[in-house]
Amino acid sequence: HHDRHNYYHHHNPNYYHNGHGNHNHVDHNHRDFHSNYCDRHDDHDRDGHNHHHHHHGSCSSFGCGGNYVQGRACQCTDDCNRYGNCCSDYGNTCQKQGPPAPAPPQQQSGSCASFGCGNNYVSGRSCQCSDSCSKYGNCCSDYYATCQKRGPPPAPQPAQQPAQKPAPQPAPQPAPQPASGSSSYRLDWSAQGSSFFNDFNFLTEDTNHGSAHFLEKGQAMQEGVAQAHGSHAILRAGKADPVYKFKRYSAKIATSRSWGRFLAVMRFSHVPYGCGVWPAFFTLAPGSAWPAGGEVDVLEYVNDDMSKTSFHSGENCKLDAGAVNKYGNMPDRNNMNYECKTQYPKHLGCAPNKWMRSGQGWANSPGVLALERTDAYLKIFFLPEGNIPGDLLAGKPQPDSWDNSHLLSYYPFAASGCSPSVMAAQQIILSIGFCGDWASKVWGASGQCNNKVQGCRSVDPLAEYAPEQDCCTKFIWDNDGQHGTDGYLQNKAFFNISYLKVYTPVR
Repeated sequence: HHDRHNYYHHHNPNYYHNGHGNHNHVDHNHRDFHSNYCDRHDDHDRDGHNHHHHHHGSCSSFGCGGNYVQGRACQCTDDCNRYGNCCSDYGNTCQKQGPPAPAPPQQQSGSCASFGCGNNYVSGRSCQCSDSCSKYGNCCSDYYATCQKRGPPPAPQPAQQPAQKPAPQPAPQPAPQPASGSSSYRLDWSAQGSSFFNDFNFLTEDTNHGSAHFLEKGQAMQEGVAQAHGSHAILRAGKADPVYKFKRYSAKIATSRSWGRFLAVMRFSHVPYGCGVWPAFFTLAPGSAWPAGGEVDVLEYVNDDMSKTSFHSGENCKLDAGAVNKYGNMPDRNNMNYECKTQYPKHLGCAPNKWMRSGQGWANSPGVLALERTDAYLKIFFLPEGNIPGDLLAGKPQPDSWDNSHLLSYYPFAASGCSPSVMAAQQIILSIGFCGDWASKVWGASGQCNNKVQGCRSVDPLAEYAPEQDCCTKFIWDNDGQHGTDGYLQNKAFFNISYLKVYTPVR
């Protein structure tokens, strides 16, 4: 994937001050990361729209039963999970309902209390944690496994709120007549629940010359870097490598299949961010020499930088400016005048984006990222939690009927005269990298990161090998714990994914 960065950085040291790393775009207005994962709900998107959640009545009207305990964060029953991640949707709605919390039992050694989480777990109920747990990471992942079988049995449900089955989903609205090149979709592939990683390959090569030690599947699962739970999967930064200097455990996963015309949907409640962190969610044409076959970056950023979508083409493809802006103003954030052909150091690929958001902003914006590739175009949507279309929730997506205010990027290949082969069949890749060609190099330009480590400098690993002097590497490796990096990354550097699904057209 990132071989493309290498040549470029090597030949153009100024790139990151005018391209990817446009630091005057960095948005410092995002509120500090809320210590309680369960309450982090940002109703104000960067574009100024309010996305309010429409909750009616008691929790039981959401099909969640009446088994909420007042004042306890983050609860939901398994039959809630189809509505998304309990930590976002139900934390707000249900926390003030239900009976008062029972007095915690005596702390015992080996109970959840030994994690500093109090003893207020009820066995058999998924997804619970107290506020003091939040500093250990995401309650829905870390403590689910540890605590679910401990604690008192569930209290009987209050009579006035009988549990009820989730209401059937309303039938999706009929979509308007599909535009040329689009169609209705059916589910072709899904990664969800405890089998989430079954159809992924774990890639072990770090092409970014950074500090990530990408683990093979067995070790990734064993180290907790990859976790598949009933309602969600976690991909997270692991511990400092006990064997290799300057490395930290992580993972990079790629689908074993690829798709030509498709709608790919990732529903998430958190994405990684933080100093030294280089996450990526992208698609790539396997078997082609990059950039032939095309690459789509959906999320990619380092440190406290902004993320933007972009497309890299091996052949000539200049998007028509009039066509690009059909659904709202989408400036080329790479300043390439919409030329997608990529050849470093001068040609960076095209990046029409309605808006941009920092990694922390994305981590605080749960919802769905969707990529639709038809014969005619590529569209990238962001559908905030609470605004996910009913047809998608029902598993019968009709993207032609979705509100275009949620369209983040539009790549009108056909209307621009680009060849249908400009984007070959794509596989989907998720990774959490550290430092390297990008994050190490621009460390000094980040106000949030620059003061984390003293007695070091920003090293470009393509120009020299000096990890022991590199600020980013010192912070990320932190083998003696003096920078508190383990706790910092536990809170920040993870994907929490409800599902990844690929739909294909019904012709």
